Amino acid sequence: MRPYIFLFFLFIRSLNCLAQESRDVPTDNYGMVKTNIRVSYDYTAASISDHFNARVSYEFFNNKRFTATANINYNSLQVDFPIDDLPVGYDPQQMNMNKTHLYGQFGISASFRSKLFGRPLMAYGMVSADWGDKRFQRVSGIGMAMLMLRANRDTQFGIGPIVLINSTSKIPAFIVFMYRHRFNDKFAINLYGGMFGLDYTPSKSDLITIGGDIDVRSFYFRPNHTDLPERCRYTNTNFRPGIKYKRRLATNFYAEIQGGVILKMSSRINGVSGTKSYFDIPMPTRPFIQLSFNYAL
Repeated sequence: MRPYIFLFFLFIRSLNCLAQESRDVPTDNYGMVKTNIRVSYDYTAASISDHFNARVSYEFFNNKRFTATANINYNSLQVDFPIDDLPVGYDPQQMNMNKTHLYGQFGISASFRSKLFGRPLMAYGMVSADWGDKRFQRVSGIGMAMLMLRANRDTQFGIGPIVLINSTSKIPAFIVFMYRHRFNDKFAINLYGGMFGLDYTPSKSDLITIGGDIDVRSFYFRPNHTDLPERCRYTNTNFRPGIKYKRRLATNFYAEIQGGVILKMSSRINGVSGTKSYFDIPMPTRPFIQLSFNYAL
């Protein structure tokens, strides 16, 4: 998952506090509590198949205006590209692409709450260090601000800039917006950061979401190829429409199952840093299923 999506969930948390909503199933993930432990596994029948993820976040500082959270993220990803998917002269086996890739991140994120022109202003930042291919790879960062044009118990709408630091993205800064509206105690709609969802909450322990999200898979490798840098990073960005069901199994413990289809947005090879893309890799539309467990306190 892209770092800026994590910041959107921190933003949703601030909105929940601002609107003084009761805690229910939607507010258990992505650092929106003091301690969060999440493990997930998803499968798709394609070149990038089995993916295991474990994430821990801990909020170590919190006052009226400022919060700081430490995050650790670990991934295992199975990759098996057919040689025909790469341009002539590139062999994924010889380039150390086809194998189980282990990679992770450690990061610190922070949020700041204030007012501008009498309206709530939220500012966020994150710095993370990447590990992969048995070594440290890079440090990257992200910053975001969001001015709330409307913020009450049922409706929140905000807009602001986001800036990427040391990213392989060709667009280092852009404008984002978020919109959340609760129709009643059971139905709500969320739009933020390229994701959308219609939430149905039949009870305090159940949540059904129909919508889509953006998912990013990446790994580092040493291609040993004269036309490529010594160290490379493969990034696969997808849009995933589908349905998700979340259930509170016990106090502070949740299970979630999600299914749908994966639609390719980009699939490319870059250097560890820099925006130059060396070539794209085809990625067909395919179904996926994901199961996760989450402890939030």
